[in-house]
Amino acid sequence: MNTKQILISFLALLFCQNLYSQTSTSPTQTVCWGSVEPYKVLANSNSTYQWKVLSAPTSFGTMDSLVSPQNDSVSILWNGAIGTYDLQVVEIDSNGCEGTPSIVTVNLVSQPSAISPISNVTSCVNQPISSLFVPGSNINWYVDTLGSSAIFSGNTYNTGQTAINQYVYYVTETNSSGCESKYASISLDIVAQPSIALTASSSNVCLNDSLFLTASGASSYNWFNGVLSSSQGIIADVSGLNNFVVIGSDVNGCLDTASISVQVDQLPNVVASSAFNSICLGDSVLISASGGLNYQWGNGVQSSSQYVNPTTIGNNSYIVTASDVNLCSNSDTISITVNSLPIAQVSASDTNICINDTITLLSSAASSYQWNNGSNSQSQILILSNAGTSIFTVTVSNNNSCSATDSVIINVNNDPIISVSANNNNICIGESVTLSATGAISYLWDNGVTSSTQVITPSTSATITYSVVGTDANSCSANAQVNINVNPLPNTGPIFHN
Repeated sequence: MNTKQILISFLALLFCQNLYSQTSTSPTQTVCWGSVEPYKVLANSNSTYQWKVLSAPTSFGTMDSLVSPQNDSVSILWNGAIGTYDLQVVEIDSNGCEGTPSIVTVNLVSQPSAISPISNVTSCVNQPISSLFVPGSNINWYVDTLGSSAIFSGNTYNTGQTAINQYVYYVTETNSSGCESKYASISLDIVAQPSIALTASSSNVCLNDSLFLTASGASSYNWFNGVLSSSQGIIADVSGLNNFVVIGSDVNGCLDTASISVQVDQLPNVVASSAFNSICLGDSVLISASGGLNYQWGNGVQSSSQYVNPTTIGNNSYIVTASDVNLCSNSDTISITVNSLPIAQVSASDTNICINDTITLLSSAASSYQWNNGSNSQSQILILSNAGTSIFTVTVSNNNSCSATDSVIINVNNDPIISVSANNNNICIGESVTLSATGAISYLWDNGVTSSTQVITPSTSATITYSVVGTDANSCSANAQVNINVNPLPNTGPIFHN
């Protein structure tokens, strides 16, 4: 081998060493499809270089010479057919002699597909912002597809964004061959939260009133009591200032909370009362109500009190409704028990009697008795010595202290005044005398005669008393007497002749 050949061989070896040092640590280089690879040789100052891709099955891509007078470096966009290529460089010295080519084998492998699937993320402003996640290995994050440097490496990326906007990032995955995949985009949408409006049918209600709550501005709702509709009716059963809360969620799952305060006024403490809760039939009783400002009784009376006269035996209920300054109303009921009256009935053994006659008065049975003459027994026996009309009244009471009264009228008649006379009160034996009685309508003489007059002829000398009983129209009777002096006849002696 001559000196020139030795020099060329040395330069070729040096070139190859330089070429390998610029591209690969081995004569075979694995290149990812779509990558731009730079190649360079250690140039001799008086030489130029020719580059060529050999064994190309089809187009390998595009080779661009870097700007240099000697063409000692090139860059190749490897975007041709997948396969194996030989990249050759030949040195041409100042004498026009070509050196031995230097060759590096390039194994062009496919670029991995873009990462899939990728889940875009929507987060809500003013709430925790979700991180972005991409599956796979050796993940790089970029802000564009222009070949800028990666901003982050790893599967989960916390963007740090908080403002409302759509943020788009690009991710690649590098496989075991060192090939970076195509770009895949992933977005973070930070959206506004919904604005929930909450209304109530009234801002001030009374305890136990119905209240209607309505929410708007979201697509779904969750109320304080678990109701999931946009509106609901509730019973305001807690007095005081009530705060009702609803959480609304929009289609993005963003939340907003709204609340509304409603004043729930306590009901008035209405009390219906009466001094007497048990009365007797026919009695009136005063019933009263307190605790309110305006009153309305079930029978239409609109005052705080009234007299009632219930006519139904047993329980009688009266309801009153009262309202206060807040127009809240409440009711109470009072019960009045009406007890039946006892049966009062008085009887007399006779209601038309004569003076100084005896009568028996009898009352119907009861718990107690009170006569107007002071007696408190069920019956009494009386001798009436005053002529005229006498009224006897009894008040009877039962166990409920209810009473009833009945009366009986007794007519007390005077005895008739009987007069008896004789046409002659001094007679002789054998003479007749006429006795006459007046003052009654019927008579009974002691000799059994029942006429008002009679003729008697006494046969015995003596003073004889004749009695007559006269009875008037009231069956009252009296007697009278008359004395008749009956003289004996003279005993005429014998006649003597002088």
